[in-house]
Amino acid sequence: MTVRVICAPDKLRGSLDAVEAAAALAAGVRAAGGEPVEHPLADGGEGSRGTVQEARGGTVLDVDGVDAFGRPWRAKVGRLDDGTAIVEAAEAVGWGALAEGERDPMRASSAGLAAPLLAAAGEARRVVVFLGGTATMDGGTGLLAALGAEILDGEGRRLSGSGADLAHVHSVDLAPARERLKGVELVVAADVVSPLYGPDGAARVFGPQKGADPDMVEVLDDGLRRLAPLLNVGAAPGGGAAGGLGAALLALGARMMPGAGLIRQLTRFDDLLVGANLCLTAEGKIDASTDAGKTIRAVVDACAEAGVPCVVLGGTLTPEAQRLYERGATAVLSISPGPRDLDTAFREAGSDLTATAYAVCRMMRQGRV
Repeated sequence: MTVRVICAPDKLRGSLDAVEAAAALAAGVRAAGGEPVEHPLADGGEGSRGTVQEARGGTVLDVDGVDAFGRPWRAKVGRLDDGTAIVEAAEAVGWGALAEGERDPMRASSAGLAAPLLAAAGEARRVVVFLGGTATMDGGTGLLAALGAEILDGEGRRLSGSGADLAHVHSVDLAPARERLKGVELVVAADVVSPLYGPDGAARVFGPQKGADPDMVEVLDDGLRRLAPLLNVGAAPGGGAAGGLGAALLALGARMMPGAGLIRQLTRFDDLLVGANLCLTAEGKIDASTDAGKTIRAVVDACAEAGVPCVVLGGTLTPEAQRLYERGATAVLSISPGPRDLDTAFREAGSDLTATAYAVCRMMRQGRV
């Protein structure tokens, strides 16, 4: 019989993006005589807009704006066939415009997200903003100021919004920014649930990877703590996403949704499971965060609901990977044929996915899965 296999991986960070991973899985399925359906996925972070449009099509608008350091940069706005517009924060104020090693969370600003967001609002009444992968840690103050919000220091001077400005924010008037987005349904998709501040907040969890030293982390966390009541977001889950952009968008009336679940919905993933015999999904490391709302968890949940066997593949498996069996995963397997150094694992990830997909598909055809 022909085995129809949905190939629905996330990226394998450091080696393959989701499109490449899906193609590698499909090659293995095809070699084993199966019928692959490639459906790359994401969790709301980098690559999410492209992933959705890979599945749904639509149009892409290039928008002139600035990068995280205020230099000229072009961002993108996607539009789907149902009129929904999509913006990805990482494409506006992410690492793509920055030189190697160019990290300064005190200077970086989220102001560059304003141009694509306003362009999206002009294109559609429903705008989805994917967070994650930004170079910023300004609590979204740069975005708010660029949208017209009045952000003042203790002496009544306007602030343009940056990590350094957080220590000086005294008041925030969001009315002008809200007016510019009036009538737009804002949906924010986050790949993390971190609050704006505190031990699990934006500065302490993500500050170091954005270039913050220990002293900067303390300054940034204190600034975000002081900003929270001014935005009236408190410790809302997801407020710390994208250096606090989550909190700023919540303050503008956005509705927060888990990124992986929203992408499952936007790409119409569940529809693909009708008539499928097997689903293969993958990411680089299967750990506790996988079960906490990442792409793999969304795929396993969907397959369990549809009654489709789901095999999870990973470059690295931690003991927490076993939790996926409780969610309904059929198997959780490493793609590595044995111990190897990290450089080799990254280099061979594509061929390892293909070989593992081939083996799983052969077992499926033999009735062993």
